[in-house]
Amino acid sequence: VEDDRVDGANIRERLLIEIWTNGSVKPEEALSQAADILVNMFEPLKDMNTVQGVQEEYQEDQDPTSQIPIEELQLSVRAYNCLKRAQINSVSDLLDYTQEDLLEIKNFGQKSAEEVIEALRKRLGITLPQEKAKS
Repeated sequence: VEDDRVDGANIRERLLIEIWTNGSVKPEEALSQAADILVNMFEPLKDMNTVQGVQEEYQEDQDPTSQIPIEELQLSVRAYNCLKRAQINSVSDLLDYTQEDLLEIKNFGQKSAEEVIEALRKRLGITLPQEKAKS
């Protein structure tokens, strides 16, 4: 995408596409077919009356810190391996645990728990609750 001046003052964007084919179709035909496919895929969206539910769901899932892999916390090998064995692969997975829950992970002691809690606090400003809320 590059800027393109129209009448010297107005700026619009111009899309440049480089298309390579194996020769079975011309590049123009490939682009036309791709455009048809995209139009057909977006057709059902044209008649949507409300997208609020979709927007809320999208926003709910878009906390950028939750998708950070636990590798980025730079934990010790022991703490990292224990979390991986417990199927904790991202900060999002880790946020399902309390500090108390961490201690229940096999071979995960107080020192490892403190390391994880400190890494979350220092790197992301996240604090795990001490224990589950009583209901």
